[in-house]
Amino acid sequence: MQKNTHIPHRGFESIKIAVAFVLSFTVIQASPVFAKESEADGLGTIYHVYNAGEYLGAVSNPEPVQTLVEEKVAAKEQDFEKLRIGASKDFTIVPEQVFEPTVKEEQTIIDALDENLELEAISFALVLDEEQTVYLSNKEDYEEVLHRIKATFVSEEEMAVWEKEREMEQLPELQPGETRILELYIAPKVSGLTKRIAPEKVMTVDEAVDYLLDEKQVEVIVKKQRKINKAIKHEKITQTSADLYVGESKVNQQGKDGNRELTYAITETNGKQSGRTEIGNDVTQEAVNEIVLNGTKPLPSVGTGVFAWPAVGGYISSEQGMRWGRMHKGIDIARPSDFTIKAADHGIVRAAGADGSFGNRVIVDHQNGYETIYAHLASIDVQPGQVVQKGSKLGIMGTTGRSTGIHLHFEISKNGVLKNPLHYISQ
Repeated sequence: MQKNTHIPHRGFESIKIAVAFVLSFTVIQASPVFAKESEADGLGTIYHVYNAGEYLGAVSNPEPVQTLVEEKVAAKEQDFEKLRIGASKDFTIVPEQVFEPTVKEEQTIIDALDENLELEAISFALVLDEEQTVYLSNKEDYEEVLHRIKATFVSEEEMAVWEKEREMEQLPELQPGETRILELYIAPKVSGLTKRIAPEKVMTVDEAVDYLLDEKQVEVIVKKQRKINKAIKHEKITQTSADLYVGESKVNQQGKDGNRELTYAITETNGKQSGRTEIGNDVTQEAVNEIVLNGTKPLPSVGTGVFAWPAVGGYISSEQGMRWGRMHKGIDIARPSDFTIKAADHGIVRAAGADGSFGNRVIVDHQNGYETIYAHLASIDVQPGQVVQKGSKLGIMGTTGRSTGIHLHFEISKNGVLKNPLHYISQ
């Protein structure tokens, strides 16, 4: 009668193979009942060695086999310090009790095992879309790989906020200018599992990150919500007013932009926006339109008889009277703060254009017997027949005609009789 007892190969427990194996062996050999039974039956023990599905033979003493495996594991562990390494699950030793415990060519068995014994490491496999793609030393490295891939396109600060908000039962309301990450994941779908694999196939974290990004071209998908303020532009509305003269306008109501809050669902793929949908549109402040009144009241063409200063500031550089042997019919105004020339009273433009020594000049008939002349203008902004109001622009002060410098020559007459302007105007 033969008695077989299975002795497991070196596993991945923290106990070294030598200790585990010898302990198992000692238990079998040291059992008093078993020993007496073996002696009484005249039985001895041999050890059958299997590797990679192949029977290598039997040995009388398992210790040389044990020592070989232990040495090969120790050597491999020096190359892969982070890994837990052991013999392949296809390596087994099966003890058998026989009446004639003789074996042959034990060294041949050990040599074959030395050449063909496969060692395996416990790894943590990264499964990409149901395919085992990358093998890592442990689950911590697996988690670090996923973190680094995400961090390639999402900042550490953003990920920290996202992790914190994931723990909240209810998120605070998103405020304008804020963005919130709702989902952050790697595509295709990623999962992990414990896997026995050849140590050489285990990658470092850096190698795995580069391989997944460059070779497998995994994508980091971020789904966000973003809220922004957007101005509601106010409109300008014009209305007519009979209270204002033609050409006059007045802002009757100041315009003011309104505001709306827009909320978007945004998808980013590898840091670039790949989708955006508006999911909220709330008006928080209505726009107020600007209302401008444009006058329709006819301009007065008859002067008031009260004259205004025809320039913007300045001083009288020459008065009416004899000058250089002849009569100077008006006054000269020079050095203004602005070169605009203005009508001294309401009236109708009788003439506008070049006139000899006057250069560019404008004549306004005030329809009440008065007439005013504006000479030496650089440019003219009115034309004959045009109704002008007191203070409206006639042109720009200049030095055309016979002139000694930039100034306005200004005259007033009544019923064709020259008058002294200083009796009618003052600054």
